[in-house]
Amino acid sequence: MLLVAAGIAVALHMPAAHAAELRQYQYKQAFISACKIDLRSDTVRMYWKDEGGKTLGTFARLDEWLRTQKQEIVCATNAGIYDKQYQPLGLYVENGAVLRKLNTRQNAYGNFYLQPNGVFVLGDKQAFIVETSDYAADADYWLTHAHYATQSGPIMVSGGKINPRFDPDSANAVVRNAACIDDERKVILAIARTAISFYDFALFLKDELKCRDALYLDGNVSRMVPTLEANIGPPFGAMIAVTRPLR
Repeated sequence: MLLVAAGIAVALHMPAAHAAELRQYQYKQAFISACKIDLRSDTVRMYWKDEGGKTLGTFARLDEWLRTQKQEIVCATNAGIYDKQYQPLGLYVENGAVLRKLNTRQNAYGNFYLQPNGVFVLGDKQAFIVETSDYAADADYWLTHAHYATQSGPIMVSGGKINPRFDPDSANAVVRNAACIDDERKVILAIARTAISFYDFALFLKDELKCRDALYLDGNVSRMVPTLEANIGPPFGAMIAVTRPLR
């Protein structure tokens, strides 16, 4: 057990061959789960549909499907905002194939369109959070370097600075999750399992998890494996998961 300034963090260490590490934090009044991923040793990717084109939708179905591939989930969360048909609202890349195009619309309603929004990219043992406008400007580059990608918004932290649109005094507190990249270039999937504002969540990601860049994924529907409430609630669109060979 490790005491930290923000509260108590309990670390659950995975086997050395798979370095993913899950920690539980208490930050102010929120309970936050965070899965730290080392892309040099961990297998992480995004999942949307099965071979028959049916949306996987839940961690239970993803786990069932992965077991047919001799894999199991280490940790997972939903991968961004989706529409009523469970389609990603913006760019979605899986196995290098663009399954949903980049959404460059601005000045529309909803968290997805809060500016700047951006793209979480998984490449060859590397991860990036890229503003949508920058991704569009270098589309050819990303087309060859993005193995997996999901677009969402807003960007919460960029270059170690909190999005200036976030209000420190905002009373808008809900469950939220995010993907971020820390100073060591490790990926962290984090979820505030109890209500938190954009600003406070961004502050936690920046100060406690040392995230230099962070992208908001979604709000009230968000969940994470492993937690008790992982399979309680509506289905998702795409998911991000760290996996390991089935034991």
